[in-house]
Amino acid sequence: MAEDQDRKRVQELTDLLNRYNYEYYVLNQSSVSDQEFDRLMEELQQIEARRPDLRSKLSPTNRVGGMVQSGFKKVIHKTMMISLGDVFNLDEVAHFDEACSKGTGISDLEYSAEAKIDGLSCALIYENGELVQAATRGDGIEGEDVTMNALTIPTIPTHIADKRHLEVRGEVYMSKATLKRLNEQREKAGEPLFANARNAAAGSLRQLDPKITASRHLDAWWYYLQNAEELGFTKHSDSLDYLKTLGFAVLPERRVVKGIKGIMGFVEEYQQKRPTLSYDIDGLVFKVNQLSLHNVLGYTMKTPKWAIAYKFPPEEAVTKLTNIVLTVGRTGRVTPNAVLEPVRVAGSLIARATLNNEDFIKNLDIRIGDYVALHKAGDVIPEVARVIKERRDPNSVPYEFPKTCPYCGTELVKSESDIQHRCPNDDCPSRRINKLIWFASDGGMDIDGLGEKLVEDLFNEKLVLNYADFYHLKEHKEELMLLDGFGEKTFTSLMAAIEKSKGNTVEMLIAGLGIPLVGKKTARILAQHYLSLDKLMASSEEELVGLSDVGEKTAKVILDWFSHEENKKQIEELRAAGVNFNCLTVTDTDHAEKNFFTGKKFVLTGTLSFSGRKEMTERIEALGGISSSSVSKATDLVIVGTDPGSKFTKAQQLGIRIVQEDELKQLLEEAEGGKQE
Repeated sequence: MAEDQDRKRVQELTDLLNRYNYEYYVLNQSSVSDQEFDRLMEELQQIEARRPDLRSKLSPTNRVGGMVQSGFKKVIHKTMMISLGDVFNLDEVAHFDEACSKGTGISDLEYSAEAKIDGLSCALIYENGELVQAATRGDGIEGEDVTMNALTIPTIPTHIADKRHLEVRGEVYMSKATLKRLNEQREKAGEPLFANARNAAAGSLRQLDPKITASRHLDAWWYYLQNAEELGFTKHSDSLDYLKTLGFAVLPERRVVKGIKGIMGFVEEYQQKRPTLSYDIDGLVFKVNQLSLHNVLGYTMKTPKWAIAYKFPPEEAVTKLTNIVLTVGRTGRVTPNAVLEPVRVAGSLIARATLNNEDFIKNLDIRIGDYVALHKAGDVIPEVARVIKERRDPNSVPYEFPKTCPYCGTELVKSESDIQHRCPNDDCPSRRINKLIWFASDGGMDIDGLGEKLVEDLFNEKLVLNYADFYHLKEHKEELMLLDGFGEKTFTSLMAAIEKSKGNTVEMLIAGLGIPLVGKKTARILAQHYLSLDKLMASSEEELVGLSDVGEKTAKVILDWFSHEENKKQIEELRAAGVNFNCLTVTDTDHAEKNFFTGKKFVLTGTLSFSGRKEMTERIEALGGISSSSVSKATDLVIVGTDPGSKFTKAQQLGIRIVQEDELKQLLEEAEGGKQE
């Protein structure tokens, strides 16, 4: 009887506390005093302490932080979290409107105009009315599971009235007032200050201890219902209104506008309103409001054509350029960088800025000793905008780009077709260090603890000169313990991280090798197709070119890289060290269970009535399918919509399996339901 009473009271307290949280944080009002709220929270905590079986992951008590986590689980987004195309002037905004009108045949289109929050993108998944996952955007394809940290953000509802599958996307941010308060606390404690609200929010959401996240007082605005059309909505703005009724803190700085006139009015209004907002915005977003027109307008390779982000003109500051230094990346690319007298720009203290290449320096006539106007391109990357020539020293001389590499002395090369200088020496210390840094970074093998500074120290101490040397560091404990900041605990955790990385997916290994033109996405495609590094090394140019995202140039670069003796030697040393070269199970390519699409090479042709081509490609790739742009004997199936092209004809000629829309829907339902074929 007492057990039933506890269960009933936990539910009552949960409902009350969730309601009061919503009133306070979303509606900015409260029907109870702080003392009453605290009393109810304490009562719930006491029951949960006595009855841990009644404590849910979604309990209001987790708003103050749950258990410390050992790391963040990777999440593959079912639908890619695409970024929007950026524009930086009003002419480009007008061009966007013209393109949308032309593409739809509708003049004076209706747009959802919204402020662009400067925070960290996040996706929430709800099933049966409960929050089941919160994930960061990551690279758009793969993010991190931050559910326990998201629970500490009061404007994220844990329960909603709608029992259907919902994916809600938005931005986690830190208010200006919170940033100011935190920096005052950190200054008193002698801790480094947060540069800006965006960095503070991103770092706070990715804390392994949710209690730290809770102490940072993050907030969030929600601006997109990913599956709105599927749920019966015809307009984006209506879907946002619906989210508000469910308890989401929907972005308030938004409204529906008509045509270019409405867009320009919104821009003018928010250029003035921006400084008065309680949170940072770095621009405005305009989305075609009619959802059915999104597939009509379609997508580029990376961005939707039905939406655009207008970035505000960047804030500028003037400072002195004291030197120009060159950096040499892992591929040999040489980048000149301005060394500056530190100056604060858009919330960040800037001491360096890229100068891109020799032509950039010449075009602006940048000289050492000049005063320069500095801004952040897109409010993110520090960039020299212009030289303040009226403040120039009359004795200054034009800058001459060095002819030799500052790290190895090799003569730099620059082809007619390339605007960048390059160091051609594969043995250049800077190139070698940057290759090692890349191998250990989250773009490669993601070895926790191997930061840039440590990798550079290991190289300079001749402890790590190639990739395989990372896996022999345990033999050099005495030398490691002499390095700054190294103790027994650091050594033990680093060795554990290195050992753990031996079992990484072959996709991570391919990306980590640093093959030019092969990033994470291409590495995933190669891993899904070949399933082992050995099979990839034995592939032909013809086979590589047939893969999605692998053109002729990339194919040649891959084969050339594997043909070099030094690279062959490194690979064999990695093999000997016990690094995984194979997709041992299908989970190595991020798919929980084998399904119809796993490992199958597919081609899409024609128009699908229920999905855009890009969205469908990503959906099938998430199930282990391998996308290709052309039909060949290696193709396993061709998916056909209305008005198919020559690919359909070629598939018929080659006898390749044809999948029509009805069958595709059934196959997807079975695969995503986790059923075996």
